Amino acid sequence: MNKEKPRANFMVFDHAGEVSAEDYSRSSYYQSLNGNWKFWYADKTSARPMEFFRPDLDDNEWKDIKVPSNWELQGFGLPVFTNITYMFPRNPPFVGDNNPVGTYRKTFTVPAAWSNKEVLVHFGSITGCAFVYVNGQKVGMSKASKTEAEFNITRYLKPGQNLLAVQVFRWHDGSYLEDPGLLAFERHRARCIPVRAAQIDHLGLFRTGGIR
Repeated sequence: MNKEKPRANFMVFDHAGEVSAEDYSRSSYYQSLNGNWKFWYADKTSARPMEFFRPDLDDNEWKDIKVPSNWELQGFGLPVFTNITYMFPRNPPFVGDNNPVGTYRKTFTVPAAWSNKEVLVHFGSITGCAFVYVNGQKVGMSKASKTEAEFNITRYLKPGQNLLAVQVFRWHDGSYLEDPGLLAFERHRARCIPVRAAQIDHLGLFRTGGIR
């Protein structure tokens, strides 16, 4: 929901010398959000924080988790191998309440030089059903596991510090199609999380696939 259309990966640079290095971090239009995030793990859907997206929420008691990472490899839940048996009651499209949920929060500041540009947040991979919020406002949703997801967050941003909040349900209706024959790690952040900027006057060129 509200995701940019899939496309080939690329980055915009100011100088030709930066392109040859093949290092996105050298671009002035790129900012990585990898690192430590605030994290809350719930074993059941009913135990998840409901107002996780509120900017005024006190998350000081939340754990820290590294991004990118696997939940299970950082002490949250257990990795499970399943072949032909689902990890939840078979009742499509429902998966029941015993569905682990991970909730993430991260603050970031948009560079002042991006003020006349559109800004997108890019998730290299999200395994599960993820709901994305910026500054308390719902941006969109993704539930295509191990594929990239990108959202245009321009209109949700404000000067100074911004809050990105993401809540991920480990299982969802799509899990009926992708679960069997899987070593079940929760790879919410299996790859990098950057934000990117694009010149508004370039938007028509990149519109069909979003901007990276």
